Amino acid sequence: MEPLALGGKRLGVLGRFIVYGIMGLCIEFCFTSVMDLATGAGDLRLKGYSYLWMHPIWGGTLLMAEGLMMRFQRMRLSRFTRAFIAMAASFTIEYVTGALLVMAVGRCPWDYTASPWNVHGLIRLDYAPFWLMCGWACEPLTRFVRRIRIFAREAEFETASGS
Repeated sequence: MEPLALGGKRLGVLGRFIVYGIMGLCIEFCFTSVMDLATGAGDLRLKGYSYLWMHPIWGGTLLMAEGLMMRFQRMRLSRFTRAFIAMAASFTIEYVTGALLVMAVGRCPWDYTASPWNVHGLIRLDYAPFWLMCGWACEPLTRFVRRIRIFAREAEFETASGS
């Protein structure tokens, strides 16, 4: 078996959108399972959950974040400042997408009204540290995804297609 040549094709916008959406869902599964365990709503099975609406929200948000984070780096903003801006943007996106879902389908899948830190049931201000951590992790995450390359070996492709 011969080694693959360097190169390959980078993921396009659609590929990165799909990957970012899946990564966002994984983040939510982990977050909800741990938070439910910590609050007593869950157990050691660590069952997490999310909503199908979240895939396009995460996918689109992280695509936008790619360009914004690079622009903020060129402006020489500190990493903490960039993470703080990402936190504020995350709150804004969560609020706006939640409000749009209320207008489109009559309700938002997430409901924070039980929290004293909620704003119209759409965001929780006490989640600021978590959004800050997401902002901090955003840059290495998007750098990693932008480096992903897809390789196809011609012989394998011909065999699979029956040629």
